[in-house]
Amino acid sequence: MTTGTVPPPIKPRTLMRATGFDGYVTSDGRYELRPARYGTDRRVRFWKGKDLRGTFPAGRSEQDFPSLDSFRHQYCAPGGRVPWIVCDMDDGVVRVQASRDEAADWCSGLLEGAPVRRRHHYGEGCYEYVFGNRGEDEESFFVLRADAAHRRGFDAAQQPQYPHPDEPYEQVARPNGKENS
Repeated sequence: MTTGTVPPPIKPRTLMRATGFDGYVTSDGRYELRPARYGTDRRVRFWKGKDLRGTFPAGRSEQDFPSLDSFRHQYCAPGGRVPWIVCDMDDGVVRVQASRDEAADWCSGLLEGAPVRRRHHYGEGCYEYVFGNRGEDEESFFVLRADAAHRRGFDAAQQPQYPHPDEPYEQVARPNGKENS
């Protein structure tokens, strides 16, 4: 077990339905998004974002976004990219990767190269991958976008069991013996 420092946990912002108005707020309370509805069909044409604690990079407190995904990409993801997390029902967050493909490849490596047998899509940003060799038991992992993990009962900020980028298959103990949170 490495005695080195564990990377800090990711804490992505998530969008949650607002109470009190039609729109969304971020989980940290910094931004709110309201739909801009125009025309006779009252369809959402774009989203008006408001920074409640300061200003957007352009120096304005309000900014328009063409879609919720556009806002998520720019303001909910560290470094502009939403990371993907590998989760296990019993162990919680197992690993954090930059993309879904990298997460699936990591799972295969953890299982000594076991191929993907099946993949199930469970809605926005959530997949279940089933790995296994013919004639052997299968193992499955959830691979989720970090900003969607809370919808499936996982805490994206939980310390992963395999946190080190340079030692991807070295398991570390969680603080205070905490397992799934």
